[in-house]
Amino acid sequence: MRALMRQPALHFLLIGLMLFFYQGYREETALRKLEALDQETVQRLQDDFIRQTGRLPTEAQLQLLTQQELDNRMLYAEALRRNFHRDDQVVLQRLLRDANFLGLSGTDEEKIRTAIELGLHESDEVIRRRMIQRMEKHAQSATQQAPAEQDLSELYEEEQARWQIPARYSFAQIFFSSDRDGDAEQRAAEMLAALQQGAEPGAAGDPFLHGRQFAARSLQDMTFMFGAAFSDAVAAEGPPQQQWFGPVLSAYGYHLLYVEDIAPQRQRSLEEVKPKLAQIWREQQQREQLNNYIQELRQRYVVVEGGES
Repeated sequence: MRALMRQPALHFLLIGLMLFFYQGYREETALRKLEALDQETVQRLQDDFIRQTGRLPTEAQLQLLTQQELDNRMLYAEALRRNFHRDDQVVLQRLLRDANFLGLSGTDEEKIRTAIELGLHESDEVIRRRMIQRMEKHAQSATQQAPAEQDLSELYEEEQARWQIPARYSFAQIFFSSDRDGDAEQRAAEMLAALQQGAEPGAAGDPFLHGRQFAARSLQDMTFMFGAAFSDAVAAEGPPQQQWFGPVLSAYGYHLLYVEDIAPQRQRSLEEVKPKLAQIWREQQQREQLNNYIQELRQRYVVVEGGES
């Protein structure tokens, strides 16, 4: 063993390995530069916000937008540093398409290599988004474990209202259009009096786009279909069952209603919603994992003004 340790070749090998790992450590821990956003990019972020919301962003919102953009650029830079663009089929196909568009010659592999040498991947927004997605998945890949029962129970208790099934109404209606001749409300009232005297509804009223019969509709469903005045009236009435009542105003005219059944509001049990809770838990874990990873990356990158070396 001593004789082996005296061999100069072994010394050189050990020194080489030490230098190799030390260089890798230095590269991994060295601060990496990220160019600050220029005014044109900040203006674009602000314009996008205005288009989406119809209002100017506050100072805090603009700072959040710029930080998100810097984080995306950091993730993209990290993806390139890890050479994710060299083995991603979506990126390679995109580079090949760009190479063909520019008329580059050679085999597909040669075209892709030339496209990378020309930096085409750095100006392609599709590739940029793909690389950011790859980094996000990389950051979230550690979240594989299943949630514990306690995790699911806590989530269930935190959002009780989310698991409520609203009351649902099954009903028939007779419609009286405000666009027809005559007073729609009066026509509805006259028909209601006849029904209360034992008349059959038959084909009374006016045609209605959604028909006459409605099964298991919530108040929210009614708002979407008939308008808020209709659902508010039904909620306020606490409608009687198995008898005609009204007239009830909607966005289209007046209605007479015959409620056949009301399924009361109920709370879904923990067992019922466990699959959804597990999904929510995994998504929360993934968001936390990504946020932690971004925080770590921010320690390795320094933002510099454009042109700084």
